[in-house]
Amino acid sequence: MDQDRARVGYRVTRVSARAGLVAASFGAAPVLFLGLFLVYPMTRILALGAAPVVQAGWAGVLRISGDTGLPRLLAASALQAVLSTVLTLVLGLPMAWVFSRFSFPGKSILRTLLLIPFVLPTVVVGSAFVQLIGSGGLLERLMVFLSGNPDADGNLTRTLPAVLLAHAFYNTAIVVRVVGGAWAGLDPRLGQAARTLGAGRFRSFARITLRLLAPSIAASCILVFAFCFSSFGIVLMLGGPRMGTLETEIYRQAVSMFDLPAAACLCVVQLLLTVVVMFGYARIQSRTSVVRNMKPGESTLHRPATAGERVLVLTCGIAPAVGLLLPLAALLFGSFQSQTGLTAAWWEALFAGGGHSLFWVSPLRAAANSFFFALEAAAISLALGVPAAYIIARGQASRRTIGSAGAAALDLLFLVPLGTSAVTLGFGFIVSLNGPPFNLQGKAILIPVAHSLVALPLVIRSLLPALRAINPRLRDAAAVLGAGPSSVRLRIDLPILRPSFIAAAAFAFTVSLGEFGATAMLTRPEQVTLPILIFDSLSRPGWSNQGQALALGSILMAACGAGLAVIERVRIRGAVAF
Repeated sequence: MDQDRARVGYRVTRVSARAGLVAASFGAAPVLFLGLFLVYPMTRILALGAAPVVQAGWAGVLRISGDTGLPRLLAASALQAVLSTVLTLVLGLPMAWVFSRFSFPGKSILRTLLLIPFVLPTVVVGSAFVQLIGSGGLLERLMVFLSGNPDADGNLTRTLPAVLLAHAFYNTAIVVRVVGGAWAGLDPRLGQAARTLGAGRFRSFARITLRLLAPSIAASCILVFAFCFSSFGIVLMLGGPRMGTLETEIYRQAVSMFDLPAAACLCVVQLLLTVVVMFGYARIQSRTSVVRNMKPGESTLHRPATAGERVLVLTCGIAPAVGLLLPLAALLFGSFQSQTGLTAAWWEALFAGGGHSLFWVSPLRAAANSFFFALEAAAISLALGVPAAYIIARGQASRRTIGSAGAAALDLLFLVPLGTSAVTLGFGFIVSLNGPPFNLQGKAILIPVAHSLVALPLVIRSLLPALRAINPRLRDAAAVLGAGPSSVRLRIDLPILRPSFIAAAAFAFTVSLGEFGATAMLTRPEQVTLPILIFDSLSRPGWSNQGQALALGSILMAACGAGLAVIERVRIRGAVAF
């Protein structure tokens, strides 16, 4: 008996060692990819940013800091990011509670629609808000109708509130999914037990629920802050030139002023802040798995039974969600709007062919470019994200300190692109891949590579919950029965991971469709994508250009919605997204 156990243990150990060796070899590919397309460009930016220090000492840095207004830019970027994060929490936390505790008709559709803004290009989000709160928008029309004053001014663009609202619209889905996923896993009997022991509802919520949700709330806050701090398109379109941020100044210095050392110095500051923020996110997120696994999310859901619960669901969940979707409705409405009323002329012109379109490239050509770039980005992201997620999951499950520490370091490395602005990524490609030893300037492959860098962290975060959920005893049992590492992955891992693979692929495809910042820095006329075409058309005068751009935005919105519907259908219930 002892010999049989020893033989079985040896076989399991041998299979585990072979699996670890195979995983390590596969894991070299994503590390090399990040080394070439993230670490190397960022190193070149650091070297370029250090040039003023080498040439003129700290006086050069002070000169650039004074010329660019760096203290003011940091203060403005941090202020709008903090205010945007607070507003997003105020809107998102009640919705997270409703979505995690109640089931109601249309809930799945609302969850999908709420995520559409997150993957839409910022220029489309900005144009949607212009249609809602800009000059001649729905808000101004409503004010004219209610007041009877044709000169009523409902234009809120070029203001800080417009930027804050757009950021909340853009990022509320993060709070709803991250916090809502953790909230759905909390056992409601914990609060009931506390109230049985004499604690009131508020004290029970503060002492139990809020403490257990704190890691998820903190993680969502860090993500929202990072996205708002590096926001580009929204600030550019809704904030105007007077509301300069670190991100818009990097773009201005690199593209308009051609001052690469100044742009590089600003990028260095942003990179340092990104690493700090992502390190905090990685540390906090490692604590959320305990909360998520406390209880299956489906067992805590119930239909609103009383009038009070129905009112809460309506006021805290459905009404805010519908309100957040108003910009999308305004975008679609604007595509049928002309000076004389409703019209379908812009849609007809869009599909009439190049002779009737004012675009500088065919919309069908731009759509084809977006589609094929998205396919390439999804393939690259999956090919790299699967082995990366395997290594991180195995390292986190390892009892060895070096394995856990290595997994944490890799997790942080793969999170850096999530907080790095797309403009900085594009600028890094420009300064590092335009000559020997890696001369890729003007190559079409750079665009899907940049898109995959943006999508890769989201792919890994989509796969990790499923990998962590696989019971290692299943693998051990298969190894005992003679299955090798390949057979274990094919017979055990693949059926469990198939929904997550589909969700990750759809996520990468959808994110690539809406990527704008890096593409704006790298694209050439023959490589124009739908977001670039929309931005170019919005910058041109005339109702035809504006209407066709909004029609294209509506098409892109529908395409993103279809991809997100796939994710919602196959997602793991109760898993925390992002």
